[in-house]
Amino acid sequence: MTFYEEALAMKDDMIKMRRDLHAHPETAWTEFRTTSIIATKLQEWGYEVLMGKEILDPTARMLVPDEAVLKKCAQRAIKEGANPVLVDKMAGGMTGCVGVMHFKKPGKTVALRFDIDSLFVAEDPKPCHRPSVLGFQSQHEGLMHACGHDGHATIGLEVAKLVAEHKDEMAGTLKICFQPGEEGVVGAKSMVQSGIVDDVDYFISGHIGLGNYHDNSLVCMTQGFLATDKLDAVFTGKPSHAGADPEKGKNALLAAAQAAISLHTISRHSGGASRINVGILEAGTGRNVVPANGLIKFETRGETAEVNDFMAREAKRMVRA
Repeated sequence: MTFYEEALAMKDDMIKMRRDLHAHPETAWTEFRTTSIIATKLQEWGYEVLMGKEILDPTARMLVPDEAVLKKCAQRAIKEGANPVLVDKMAGGMTGCVGVMHFKKPGKTVALRFDIDSLFVAEDPKPCHRPSVLGFQSQHEGLMHACGHDGHATIGLEVAKLVAEHKDEMAGTLKICFQPGEEGVVGAKSMVQSGIVDDVDYFISGHIGLGNYHDNSLVCMTQGFLATDKLDAVFTGKPSHAGADPEKGKNALLAAAQAAISLHTISRHSGGASRINVGILEAGTGRNVVPANGLIKFETRGETAEVNDFMAREAKRMVRA
């Protein structure tokens, strides 16, 4: 059979795997079950499997959940079938893995990257929703694979299997990277800074085409992504009774609201496209209390690192002001 025919023959296994991952979504740094499944299969197919500090720089991870959340998610993963030994290797949320295979023939080093995390999105509860009809809806409340990473992980596994079955025909080295924390751009930096891809000659990644209604389409690109920073700003004021002693308070809600508006006034940059968005504003404790706390969560983006750095620098300046 051709590679294409062999891939088609994997269809039923891929559907089964994708639906299993869809039913058990795990967000950034909690992908214990997902990583366990992937690592186990890679080992079975003859890959050297690297995990933890071998593939992640702990200091470069962003938005890591607190220890209580990590422990709860790890226990949930084991309950749902994860290998406890592998989960222990991921202590502290050091999730994800890399499968390495060196071939007999000399050649280049190629890396393939597949992301594995889910989103904080609740799945459609309607009984007619297809995952519900077919029995693979999310089993974790408030979490869902809404961006195709269950499909990405499945594709990565089947590519790994196909390569392993043809290893004698291959040349060089293959690194298959299953990256944690793609959503929110919180995971890639720690993987890069670990040095795991420093020796790579060709790096290939991809994404299922969301919103593409034409079957069998393939779009290739190496440009077009925007650099980004994700920022939280916490405002601390002073509470007081809004009716009896309003002058004694310091209103953190108004400070947060003013910052949210001001951020959108940052000037554009001549070096390229830029973006800024305040996506969350939380503040206050009651309608008759001058708010003592405020929080905004926002992001900057830029066509180049220079443009994004400008946006982030200006954003921090405005928030502090």
